[in-house]
Amino acid sequence: MQRFEENSPINDNATGSATSFEEGQFCETTRRVVIVSPFPASIRSLFVALTIRCYDVLLFHQEQDPVLLSMNSDLIIVDRTRTVPADKSASIPGNHRSMLLLHGEGEDSETQGKEVLLWPCPIEAALAKIEELVSSNDSLQPMEGNDQLRFKDIVVDLKRIIVLKAGMKIELTRTEFDLLKGLLLKGGGVMTRQEIMEFVWGENYFGGSNSVDVHIKSLRQKLGDAPKNPKYIVTVRGIGYRIAD
Repeated sequence: MQRFEENSPINDNATGSATSFEEGQFCETTRRVVIVSPFPASIRSLFVALTIRCYDVLLFHQEQDPVLLSMNSDLIIVDRTRTVPADKSASIPGNHRSMLLLHGEGEDSETQGKEVLLWPCPIEAALAKIEELVSSNDSLQPMEGNDQLRFKDIVVDLKRIIVLKAGMKIELTRTEFDLLKGLLLKGGGVMTRQEIMEFVWGENYFGGSNSVDVHIKSLRQKLGDAPKNPKYIVTVRGIGYRIAD
């Protein structure tokens, strides 16, 4: 195992100013970045810098690792700075946002249309690029085959009828699942209580709108959402609900 000194600056294999640990810094939120590198020592500075910035960083050595297919992450960074040409045929999971690390003038026809970062480079520049890619993933987006919806750290699998939060399965009732699905499909727009009732129970449902509030309360509890400071579901007074910004 490689050891990093707690108060040592980060400046190996990357150019520019070093970044130091800030003692006592608390990570309130975190995102997951997966790094695939057969030579992890060469990107040690990037690994540590991401950890300091409150990213959960997981390291894999091979792009062919089957675990990557089921791994829930905000970004996969694939290190191809020193790989042999034959390795370029390795596949990256298609339902993940990915970025390639290339050395020098490493771009070619196989990398066209893909996010690329030339390495080594200044740490702050690398972090800015990664933050841009991860932030663009925070908004709601259909995933591969339109079988999944993603919002922040929540993934709704429409085919298997399951919900994952930060990679962990959340047990929801079918009503709660449909309620969350409807809000996500609305794309941030407000759903009135009437619209929610019709989406979840059908147009012929004649129950009271308070049923919606009861199920929203239960859904929030299971997602760990606070009504006064919502991360996922916002109440629009007198109208209904929407997904948080």
